[in-house]
Formats: sequence, structure tokens, C-alpha cells
Amino acid sequence: MNVAIVGLGHAFEKQYNSLKKIAEFENIELCDKDEDKILEYGCNSDYLKLEADNVIVATSPKVHLEMVKNLIVQGKKVVLEKPIVINLKELSELRKIITKDNYYNSLHFAYGLEIEYFLKFRRNAPKKIKAFISDSYVKDEHIIDKALGLCGSYLDEVINPLSAIVRLFGYDISFKDVEKKYYDGDKYDYYSKSLFEVNEIPVEVEVLWNEEASQKYIDLYYESCVIRLDSMNQKVINLTSGEVLFEGEEDRMTNHYIGVFNDYINNGSNIEKSLKLHEELLKGVKCED
Repeated sequence: MNVAIVGLGHAFEKQYNSLKKIAEFENIELCDKDEDKILEYGCNSDYLKLEADNVIVATSPKVHLEMVKNLIVQGKKVVLEKPIVINLKELSELRKIITKDNYYNSLHFAYGLEIEYFLKFRRNAPKKIKAFISDSYVKDEHIIDKALGLCGSYLDEVINPLSAIVRLFGYDISFKDVEKKYYDGDKYDYYSKSLFEVNEIPVEVEVLWNEEASQKYIDLYYESCVIRLDSMNQKVINLTSGEVLFEGEEDRMTNHYIGVFNDYINNGSNIEKSLKLHEELLKGVKCED
């Protein structure tokens, strides 16, 4: 199976290393329009000239729709990074061109080792769920330039824990509300707190981009205890007792993408789950955002 990665961003190394660990992927093309990356990796600068049949699109979501249209016209199968598009209008257009034969959505956070452990050994539904994500994407009370292509804390980050939560507890998901905060002069939000319901379980996702330390976890609230699915440290922790129930090994993001690409090989497409998840997520985004 030949494959190409378009957009050699922060996840590129993890994607590449994951592909190299899976025997089915025999040839990996690289593509980026940045001159430094072209020199460093000797990669193609034009995604329309790729030979690979399977194309991983890991660019800014602002250009996803156009790229998917062009690649599908060429007969390519697209593996699209999250979020797949930036608003409901674009989602409607995307629906018209993708099928189970040409589309897969990479929802890497949902394949953390802590998620796999919970799926295998626990699975019982909690009374409520709270997820928290923090990253260092702010300087001098403005979102830094390299993070602008992510289109804000809500659009970029909420999909991550949400994709894991629906994988654990089902895709009966509905958007309820969102609060966002912006710095003066910034187009995109640096903070968001959003509310969803997943199979009647209340879900809150809080994202903060002005923190120095990155934290990424999902807390599951039961009557007798709180269980933390700690993505950054690949742990499952009983916060009530302090017991570590599981601890994963090796690189976190590489493990994520190994899970994604194995799912791609085994299942081919996740189109219905992807569209349902993004339909609810994008209800929290205005078209002008």
C-alpha cells in the first residue's frame, strides 16, 4: 500500500514513524510547499503530482475542502486529519463528494493507549464527563502565528477528547452550548468551554491555550470514584484512591497513529462516525469564524 503525507507539520514525525512500523505501507511520499521542508526532506511541492493512491491530508483545515475535492477527482483515497472542515457550510459541501470508498478521518486522540485500556477492561458509563486540554499557543496576549492555522481552541482541540468519548460511549451525540474568549484584535478564540451530551451523559470540554504546560485528560465521574484518562502520560488513574490502573509505554502520538492506521487498514472508512461527530462539533462554529 503506497501512501503520501501532505503537510509536514507538528504531527509529521509521529505519522511517519507510525507508518514505518506497519508492514502494509511500503512506500511513503512526502509533500509540503515550504521551501525549507522541501530542502530538508526532498519532498514534492505539489500535492496534485503525487503518485500514491492513499493521501494523508495534514494541512490547515482552512484548505481541507479544496484539497479533498482535487484529490478525489484524481481517484485518490483521502485520509483527512481533524477537524475535517471549518464550518457547517463546508461540511455540507464535503458530504457531496466523499464516500466510504474514498474517505477516512484520522481521529488520533481516540486511539491513545489509555483509551484502548478502558475499552478492553472497563467500558461502564459514568454519570458525567469533564475533559481538559491546555497548550502554550499564546504570547503577549495574542495567539502565536504558528497556531493561527489551527483556527482557534474550540475547533482545533475539542474534537480530540470528544472523538475518544464517543468511541467509548457511542455516537449518539448532541451539541448543547459553547463559551469562547478572545484577545483584543484576535480572530480566533484562545479559550473555550463547550457542553455536549453523549448517550445521555453530560460532557464538558474546557480548552485553554495560554498555559505553559500541556495537559490533556478526560475525567469520568462515577458515584464512588473519578477515573482519569490521562492522554499526556498515557495513564488510567483512579483519582479517588490515587491508584494507577494502567500506564502505557513509548511515544504517545506515535501510539495514536499506529492505532489510526491499523484501523484504516482493517476498516477502510469511518465516514458515518466522522460526519456525525463533526456535525455536532461544528454547531459551535459560526460560518464567519
